[in-house]
Amino acid sequence: MQELAAMLASVSNNSKKADIIVFGAGIGGLATLEVLKDYTGVHIVAIVDITEDAPAFELAREMGIQVSTDADATLASFKEGIIIDVTGDPGLYEKLDTFSTPLEIELISAKSAKLLFDLANHQLRDELVIQNQNTRMDMLDSMLGITLLLEDKPSLAEVTSKSFEDIHGHIKATKGLAVMFGTEAGAVDIIASVGENKPACTSQACDFSACNAIRAACASLTKQDRFKELDSPIRLGCCELDTCFNAILPVWQDSMLAGALLFDTQEKMNKEQRTTLEMASVHLNMTYKTLDHLHKLEEMAIFDSLTGVFNRRKFDMQLQHEVSRTKRTHDGTLSCGFIDVDDFKHINDTYGHEIGDQILKLIAQAIQSSIRDYDICARYGGDEFVILIPADDAMENEGLEVIGKRILQRVAQIRLANHPEIRTGVSVGICTQSSETVDSEKLMKEADDALYLSKKAGKGCMRILANEQYRLHASRETGIATAAYSSA
Repeated sequence: MQELAAMLASVSNNSKKADIIVFGAGIGGLATLEVLKDYTGVHIVAIVDITEDAPAFELAREMGIQVSTDADATLASFKEGIIIDVTGDPGLYEKLDTFSTPLEIELISAKSAKLLFDLANHQLRDELVIQNQNTRMDMLDSMLGITLLLEDKPSLAEVTSKSFEDIHGHIKATKGLAVMFGTEAGAVDIIASVGENKPACTSQACDFSACNAIRAACASLTKQDRFKELDSPIRLGCCELDTCFNAILPVWQDSMLAGALLFDTQEKMNKEQRTTLEMASVHLNMTYKTLDHLHKLEEMAIFDSLTGVFNRRKFDMQLQHEVSRTKRTHDGTLSCGFIDVDDFKHINDTYGHEIGDQILKLIAQAIQSSIRDYDICARYGGDEFVILIPADDAMENEGLEVIGKRILQRVAQIRLANHPEIRTGVSVGICTQSSETVDSEKLMKEADDALYLSKKAGKGCMRILANEQYRLHASRETGIATAAYSSA
C-alpha cells in the first residue's frame, strides 16, 4: 500500500505509468475507478468481474477501460504492474497471490484493499460535499443577482425568467418552462423555455390544452407547497408544446398564484436537487413580495392617497424636468395651471368631510380626463390641483382654452347619487412660457396670479397669462374668460 501511495504521489515525475488491473466491479470497484481516473500516471488496463452488468462496468466503458468476466485471459497478458482486488473473495486472493509472486506484480488485497476502498469512499464523499457546497454557493450567487435586480424595479416576468434560468441549470433538468398566469381566464404567458423547439404557443389551431394542463396541475397547490414532484407528469398535448414535466414550482404574489416553473428531471430528484428547489422557491416568493412592497412604496411616494393623481412631491420633480426639457426645444412652451375648488369649505361644513373627499376624487378624475396622456395632474394641497402642459411646438392660446374649458365643463357635470343637489365648480389659472423665458419659480407664481384673477372675476371661470403680458376676453356664452397671446 505504501509503494502504491508513493508511486501515485510521484507520477508527475515518473515517465512510466503504473499499469493496474482491478478485480471486482461492484461498489468497491466503482469507488476505485472514481479515485484512480484523475491520476495521469495511472493506466487502468482492465476491470474484471464475474457479473456482466456489474455497476463499475458502465463507468469503465465511458473511460475506455477494458471490461472482462474472464479472469484467466486477462491475467495471461499482464506481466508487470499492480493488481487491486476489492472482491473480498479468499479463493480469488489465493489465485492472484500465486500468479503475482514470481512476477513483478504488486498485489493489493484483503486489508490493504479495504483501506484503499475506505480512502476512495472518503475522497468521493469529500468531493460530493464540496460539489454540493459549490452548487449551493452558485445558487446563492444567483439569488444575490436576482436581489440586485430589484434596484431597477424589474417586472415580475423578468424576475421569474431570470430565476428560471438559474434554477434549471442547478437541478440539471433536461427541459423546463416558465409561465405567468394572465388576468384573462385560461390565459398563460410562456416567458421562458429550455429544451423546447417553440418558446410559446402561437398556433391559431391551438385549443389551449397546454394552458389548461398547467392550470390543472397548479389547482391543488397551496402557499405551503414550495415545489411539488408529480406522480403523473404534466402532459402538454399542444400542437407546439407536446412534452411532459414532472416537477412544478409555484410562484405566489400575495395569495394569488402568479406563475409557475415546470421542469423535467428525467429521474427522481435527489436530496440536493430538492434542497435547491426549496431554497429557490423561498427566495423567489420573497423577491415577489419585496418587489410588490417597493412598487407600493413608490406609489405612496408619488401619488396622492385620496385622489390617485400625483402628489406635490412628484409634481415638483416633474416641473424641474419639464423646464429643462423645454429649454432644449426651439419653439416649445411649458404651461402650468392652478385649479381651485369653488366654495369647498361650504361643502365640507354642510355635508361633512366624507362627501368633500368624494367631490375631490371626482374633480381629480375630471381634470385627469381633460388633459393629454403626457400632461401632469397633481393634488397640490387641500382643495387645490395643479396641471403641467408641455409642448414641443408653441401651445397656442386656443389650445390651452380648450383644455381649460373641458375642465370647467366636466367638473360642472359632477353629481353625487346620494346628494344630487350639490353643484361643484372650479376656478382655473394658467400661465404659459416659451423656451426662451421659461423659469420654474416665475411659471408657478404667474399661474397663481392667473388663478387669483380668475377667483376675483367670479366662480367657474378661467384666466390665461402668457409671457408676462395678457389681454382678457370674456365670453358670455361659456362663462369663460381667457387671455390671448401677445408679444413680449
